[in-house]
Amino acid sequence: MPRSRKTVLVSAGVAAVVIAAALLLYGSFRRGTRAQTSPGLELLSALPAGAPSLIYVDLAAVRASYFYQHRPGKGPIATPNQEYADFVRLTGFDFEKDLDRVAMASWPAPGAKEQTKIVAIAEGRFDRAKIRDYALSKGKLDHQQGREVFLFPMGDRMGTNSIVFLDDHRIAVVSGPSIAPLFAGRSDDPGGDPARERAARLDGAAAFAISRLPAVPVNSAAGGAPAAQLAALMRSIQWVTMAARPEGDNLRVSIEGECDTSTDAQQIKAGLELLRMFGSAGLASPKTRQSMDPATLAFLQTLLTTAEVTQAAERVRILIELTPDVFKLGDGHKPQ
Repeated sequence: MPRSRKTVLVSAGVAAVVIAAALLLYGSFRRGTRAQTSPGLELLSALPAGAPSLIYVDLAAVRASYFYQHRPGKGPIATPNQEYADFVRLTGFDFEKDLDRVAMASWPAPGAKEQTKIVAIAEGRFDRAKIRDYALSKGKLDHQQGREVFLFPMGDRMGTNSIVFLDDHRIAVVSGPSIAPLFAGRSDDPGGDPARERAARLDGAAAFAISRLPAVPVNSAAGGAPAAQLAALMRSIQWVTMAARPEGDNLRVSIEGECDTSTDAQQIKAGLELLRMFGSAGLASPKTRQSMDPATLAFLQTLLTTAEVTQAAERVRILIELTPDVFKLGDGHKPQ
């Protein structure tokens, strides 16, 4: 969601999703059924059902992880600008310290001139009175469904976002001037909702992103049989699931694709193994060794060596165990 001078409150919640997801990379972890609903699944249940894409980040778990606590310099994940510094000063809210969990559902724009539909819910510690005063100074107050709604223009071509307090600890951000999408199709039962069914299998991950891929046109390939075969494999991938979970000092990350058939999944696995072989050969070349700093080279070699590529039925997964050595990436010399 783009940042503007009238949308700092929107950006504070949404930026947490982007920053934490980039930090944690990707993964999928299957968990057994729990006796009680976890905070993550409970927060997802507050979103509208039927979204083809879901993002969830448990920032409380991120802050408790070794990777966060031992990050170089222990500085902020984001480099605050003056606008955000003013926002923190006026509202008392710093997303990196006060935001605990974020869940977001999104639907693609039905047309080129229409806005992507996004509904996000942020959970944390908010000074409601200060945030209300700040919102009134930057946006417009509306009343919808018995609630105060703050409307923030996003620019001439980007429409309006709506912000509403659900309670003292939750804020919802909805693309568009109405909060009606927030309450549309809500359900506590993930059955019949493909994205939420997959989210239930990821219960316990610190962060995940689930998305149904758009259809690849049949006539999109040019370049002969190899390109056509690649395009067919791309069309076969229906879902991509990404998430991450701290494991002691390490971070387990992965990315999983779900294909139409197990045969397609086998071919994609074989292609990934081939890319691994080419990548290892490229890193072993003298030219690469001379142009790349030693820390980065060692990290990439370890990544290619230790990454596990597996296939089960229609699913292909890349699983990586990141160690604290990842912090050495910035310690080597710059390429000459």
